[in-house]
Amino acid sequence: MGGQLIRAARLIDPIAGTDDVRDVLAVNGHIRLVRPRIPRPEARALCGEGPLSMVDGAGLWLLPGLIDAHVHLREPGFTEKETIATGTEAAAAGGFTTVVCEPNTDPPVDSPEIVQRLADRARQTARVNVYFKVAMTVGRGGEEAADMRAAAHERVVAVSDDGDPVVRADVMEEVCRRAAEADVLLCPHCEDSPRALQQMTRGAEPGFTPGEPYTNEARYIQRDVELAASRGCRIHLSHVSLAESVDVVRSMRSRAWVTFEVTPHHLLLCAEDYEPDETPLVNPPIRPRRHRDALRSALLAGLVDAIASDHAPHTARDKTAGASGLIGLETTLALVLTHLVGPGMLAPADAVRLLSAAPARIFGLPGGSLEPGHAADMVLVDPERQWTVRPEAFRSLSRNCPWAGHTLRGKAVATWVAGHRPFSDEMLKDREDLL
Repeated sequence: MGGQLIRAARLIDPIAGTDDVRDVLAVNGHIRLVRPRIPRPEARALCGEGPLSMVDGAGLWLLPGLIDAHVHLREPGFTEKETIATGTEAAAAGGFTTVVCEPNTDPPVDSPEIVQRLADRARQTARVNVYFKVAMTVGRGGEEAADMRAAAHERVVAVSDDGDPVVRADVMEEVCRRAAEADVLLCPHCEDSPRALQQMTRGAEPGFTPGEPYTNEARYIQRDVELAASRGCRIHLSHVSLAESVDVVRSMRSRAWVTFEVTPHHLLLCAEDYEPDETPLVNPPIRPRRHRDALRSALLAGLVDAIASDHAPHTARDKTAGASGLIGLETTLALVLTHLVGPGMLAPADAVRLLSAAPARIFGLPGGSLEPGHAADMVLVDPERQWTVRPEAFRSLSRNCPWAGHTLRGKAVATWVAGHRPFSDEMLKDREDLL
């Protein structure tokens, strides 16, 4: 396979405790050396007969490959919106080397056979590492706990019903029991959804007194975390969006293994930014300012465990018809650098932790560090690159992006997955040599 020598980049690796200029040598898909200086003859010798390329990383940042633990790739069933091939190409362009797919496909990912077909498809077409969540309930219907056999697959890292909470408390308790027995991470979506609201109207008992529609997130979180704790189940909460939800998680952390993620759109947007009929349609919805500010405060206090895009591609016709969701694989890194790192709200190492090291830890994934011996999953970033968001130029098939026309600072210029480079910016041509 050969090797890749990246010279004099700022290596930011919170697991290794490194934030300094380093040379990094990857050989045959793994990190071999990390030093202040690696002589060319030594690098050449370690590569044996294989090719060795060198990239001048001066002024650039080298990070462990980013990991997005909340992505919709729409395959099978909705390939006009996204495919594994196009979604992972978008991921690579955004600096992500690993993605975790949600199970709301057609058919839903709820059996070992479907998981295997998707894993085979990913092996054939994916540009980055692909892992899966499988359904918590049969067919994602919310009425019967899944048997968790699908969770045994090596590419499955969590169980989730994606955009729908499990309304019935008795079903959720059984889901927690089975997840604990299977030792698989529980990853519920605790927001209200049209299906969940209909089930409540028909008399489904959630185990709490419901509030107004789309305000029950914290109530679901309280219930689900308590059930998970009682059954000894690990739980990770998707796209938390309410101030009250943060308070619940804070209060439960001494009693349960619980983590949570936030999205860039819930961290950066608020309802007051828009006219009522112009607010981007997403679920959980874009909240009033106090909730956005509470999420930011939680981020600065170290309470937030990860940032995930919730990349949810839709066609223009879908959005016109009221489909909920935004894309984010190609903007998440730049949004974090522009609006959180640039103003000093987050240190660069904290951003890397939230986008790489922490998702790897929570979901039990390889990656999150560039220490010797780790896979050469890495991203080279130009922190000063200014660019304008033009969704029509994205690798994703979809264009439902709330940041169109925004100028951002910071961009991935190359990604490597196990030493292979699925994405490279034109600017690297002037920085690269074959040794």
